Amino acid sequence: MRVAVYSLLLLTLTVGLTAATPAWSAEPSLGAAVKAADGKYLEAPEIGLQDASPKIVVGGGEEGLPPLEEEISQGPLRVTLTYVEEEPQEEEPAPPSEGSPEDEGAAAEVGPDEVGPDELAEEVPEEAILPDEVGVGEQVWRAPVVTVYFDDPNPPAPPVDGAEDASAPDGATGDNPAADVEAGEVAEGDSEAAAEPQPAGPRVVAKLQGDSAGFGDPPVSIQIAELDPSNPYPEVVVSFYSGGAHCCSQTSVITSNADGSEWTTIDVGEFDGGPMLAIDLDGDGAYEFETRDNAFLYAFACYACSEAPLQVLALKDGKIEDVSNDPRFKPAHAAWLKNMIVGVPEEDVNGFLAGYVGEKIRLGEGRQAWELMLKYYDRASDWGLDICEHDVDENGECLGETTRITFPEALERMLNENGYKIGM
Repeated sequence: MRVAVYSLLLLTLTVGLTAATPAWSAEPSLGAAVKAADGKYLEAPEIGLQDASPKIVVGGGEEGLPPLEEEISQGPLRVTLTYVEEEPQEEEPAPPSEGSPEDEGAAAEVGPDEVGPDELAEEVPEEAILPDEVGVGEQVWRAPVVTVYFDDPNPPAPPVDGAEDASAPDGATGDNPAADVEAGEVAEGDSEAAAEPQPAGPRVVAKLQGDSAGFGDPPVSIQIAELDPSNPYPEVVVSFYSGGAHCCSQTSVITSNADGSEWTTIDVGEFDGGPMLAIDLDGDGAYEFETRDNAFLYAFACYACSEAPLQVLALKDGKIEDVSNDPRFKPAHAAWLKNMIVGVPEEDVNGFLAGYVGEKIRLGEGRQAWELMLKYYDRASDWGLDICEHDVDENGECLGETTRITFPEALERMLNENGYKIGM
């Protein structure tokens, strides 16, 4: 009888402990759940990128000898990289601290073991400084300048000899402008407006200048590549670095019209990271820009804690378009997701889950990812959950009360604003 009672108590205790065990303890980790759902993508092949385009990729921010000027060309296009010096911005003097001398002319004290700038300059012999090297105590900032030349194979025909110059003033022959000026036959002020004869040879179709970003050798990339097969000439990609934490490339494309008679500079945008190059992502001979959707960075977590979907931009009819959802880029998205799920975090997961859901939408599996997100998102995090329904000031601060919403609500809102449909 005692054995039976003991067995009954043990069974009751076991059942009670099982019932008290939290449901989440039986769930696999987020990493295990993602790999179970997307194990097929772990075998996705990497995209083989072939790029033989002429390019210049330089700049590391080093001080010292000035960077070399460079040049690339292809067919009638020639692109040069030169530099202009900028004056470093002077730092505003810090306000005097309490107890400091109020005399504006008071010299800064130098400690017994410190060396002043004048003494440091004296210690370096002149013969030790290389030609063109930055002097001691001197900082030189250089801004990159990119010039694009086009040697038109079908230039406009020159005017016929002896033809009357329609732009010449009354009484001027146009045959000898200098004689006309001397004879007083050109009205006052017209000499400045007179068009100079176009020099023979390549013409400048674009000239872009970047910022030094506080560097003597600023990062910059230049590339001649085919981005738009609808016109007869390749494009020129120019990407400058603007500086800053995790930032930024300022990228432009110089492209011609359908017959090559006119050239236009198109702003691609500003993107996270250093200068960009175009790549042929799907192997069809036309180059695209491969980047990550910057809208996901800092949206629900810190920069390092954020994941972002692959974004593909292409040049079409003189405009930059987001072609990320084009089916021909599915292999690229599969390779992107493969790299995304190799290291799934177990803490601060909302930044990862946002990018994960976005990339799964690109692959047509958004609903599956959404259900996984609902089970694993961090309910304790409030990053990105305060919504402002009012105007903001110049600093981006809300001019009214904010509303706190849940992570799924905030994520759905952000996805819709950026063109991601959860049902995809």
